[in-house]
Amino acid sequence: MPQPRRSKKNKEPRDFGWVISFGCKSTGTLRRLKVDTVPSPDTRPIEVPCVCGETHRVTVSPYRRRRSADEPFDLEVASLDELR
Repeated sequence: MPQPRRSKKNKEPRDFGWVISFGCKSTGTLRRLKVDTVPSPDTRPIEVPCVCGETHRVTVSPYRRRRSADEPFDLEVASLDELR
């Protein structure tokens, strides 16, 4: 008896952006910056306005990671150029 064939799923994974994590020294908490576009290979520090009211200097790591669908974030930008 022939096996029923499954249809191939050619769906590309959804893109939920990228995450850059940094520590807030004022509150002692880990904050997450969501970036919609792929962060450029430029690893110059960026100035991130934090929810605590201060602006933190964050170094962009070349080892960034994709954001999962249900992962929370504290701040969202379309591009890192907004923070440079």
